[in-house]
Amino acid sequence: MVTEIPGIPNLNQIIKRSQERSAGYGVDPNALGAPESSRLTPDKLEKRVEEQREFFEIAREQLDTLYRLLKNTGFCMALADNEGYILYVVGDPDLIEHFKRRRCIPGYRWTERDMGTCAIGLTLEEKIPIFLSGDRMFAAMAQKLSNAGAPVLSPDGQKVLGVVSLSGYTEKMHVHTLGLVRQAAETVTAHLRERQRIRELDIQNQYMEALLESSSKGMLTVNQQGCIVQVNSRARSLMDLPEESVGKPFAECVGESFDIATYLAKGRGFSSREFVTQKKQGTYFASLDPIRQVNGKLVGGLVTVTDKGEMFRVATEMTGSQAHFTFNSIVGTSEKLKSAIHMARISAGTSATVLLSGETGTGKEIFAQAIHNQSDRKNEPFVAINCGAIPKELLESELFGYEEGAFTGAQKGGRPGKFEVADNGTLFLDEIGDMPFDMQVKLLRVLQTGEIQRVGGLRSVPVNLRVISATNKDLKQAIEERQFREDLFYRICTLKIEIPPLRERGSDILLLADHFIERQSFLLKRVIRIKEPETKQALLDYSWPGNIRQLESGIERAVHLAEGGEILPEHFGIPSFVGPQNGAALSQGENESLPTLAEVEKRTLAATLAHCRGNICRTAKILGISRPTIYRKLKNYDLTPE
Repeated sequence: MVTEIPGIPNLNQIIKRSQERSAGYGVDPNALGAPESSRLTPDKLEKRVEEQREFFEIAREQLDTLYRLLKNTGFCMALADNEGYILYVVGDPDLIEHFKRRRCIPGYRWTERDMGTCAIGLTLEEKIPIFLSGDRMFAAMAQKLSNAGAPVLSPDGQKVLGVVSLSGYTEKMHVHTLGLVRQAAETVTAHLRERQRIRELDIQNQYMEALLESSSKGMLTVNQQGCIVQVNSRARSLMDLPEESVGKPFAECVGESFDIATYLAKGRGFSSREFVTQKKQGTYFASLDPIRQVNGKLVGGLVTVTDKGEMFRVATEMTGSQAHFTFNSIVGTSEKLKSAIHMARISAGTSATVLLSGETGTGKEIFAQAIHNQSDRKNEPFVAINCGAIPKELLESELFGYEEGAFTGAQKGGRPGKFEVADNGTLFLDEIGDMPFDMQVKLLRVLQTGEIQRVGGLRSVPVNLRVISATNKDLKQAIEERQFREDLFYRICTLKIEIPPLRERGSDILLLADHFIERQSFLLKRVIRIKEPETKQALLDYSWPGNIRQLESGIERAVHLAEGGEILPEHFGIPSFVGPQNGAALSQGENESLPTLAEVEKRTLAATLAHCRGNICRTAKILGISRPTIYRKLKNYDLTPE
């Protein structure tokens, strides 16, 4: 009788059903051994072993280990695959001879259908550990031996890969021997699971390496002490890191003062910190992201390194610091405009400084962008800054940048200025006539040396860029009034381009009006036209003190008010807008009543300001001029917002 085994209930019933099946299969209990019909040829056996090489090698190693403990104690062990084919046998010599006679050797199949009730066949059938005393074996020749078998499961526990079997003389076997077999089978499964985990980790590492290598940025991983663990080829190239850098502190390899380990010790990272490598004398930006395990434990960090030029290129794209206009964007055919465009095209082929001179709203920045886009710097940044719109206290840090701790509230890690951001490209200094006098000295030095020094910094940073300036002031008069440096004037106006005001461009006014109406019609999905001849004549007769900006703003207003699809003079909302009737009257000898340009500008400014109820921003938008210009004109004409 078989003793019940914990965890395997009804073992007697399991064995009884097996014996009944065996009889039903027609198995001869007196057969000498496994049928020859089940035998594999040597080639087929070798192929079968090769197809499950990992399972075979791990299981064989376990059988050898277990047998070393049982050697010369009357035991023999066998390994079979999931179809019952014997792959390996090891044991005491006398039992090996018995196994050979019974054909329980590699190449033969041992299943219930072949041999009747036996440890290997029953284990495969039930997929559970089995202990069979000799008297319960189906074959008569096996009844002096007791057997124990245990299934080897796949790493996920869903499939049986094979069976580990232990046989011995009945008087030496005990039901607890099954524990040894079960342990051996479970160890094989555990090793297979570990092998699979290692393979999966290896695949993940390969994926991670592929991701690291595919990145256009330099990437490094560091441990908790800040020592480099892994580095991609881009980082090696950027910072000229040798192979032996792995295992060394990041700070030691790049010559940087900030200590990554200090950040990691606090569980913190940082973003876009600037540093300079000693070996390559290059400037880079680094970001640190802590790496944590699933349980939250910190294990290291990921360092991303970007070259300064690449960092600024991305920054200019994100902030829109690019030139969009070309010479094709400039609308007009007047001779004065053609002359300005011709001069601008010449300047685009040089690296000389350019001064664009013209009234507010004449399109100086469009000219600057067109020059940049036709130059050999067209693929580099175009950075614009209005020198009159930024307070004096901030202008220096905006232009030159600042180092960390330069002043209260300074950004951690410092910040580059417009000169650095525009490196290799074009810097457009609008309203340069409004630049503070002390800042002019610093700008002159940059133009002379090609180097800048950040606020609070000691090192000089080389910059290679082109400077295009613009002004609506008479700089020569400003020089006489000691508001602008004469030496800077000659530095910035190697080539000077005069952009004509709109009132001097004749029929260009109508071309521009049609251009703006067409654009608004497209946006509003409406058909809009100018009423002739009244509105066209009014457009030509008006002086347009705000120039193209004022015309564009006026057209936008008129388009919205033209409910019938026709733009009338009154739709522009300009009190002094001259209509055809007034024009006719003037031609009949009332020239003595014509207002001066300054009077028209003052009247227009006052009326627009009243219409906007003193709102400076709205007034500036309608007239197409900047807020600083509004304030300056209010002061000149002794007007108040109220």
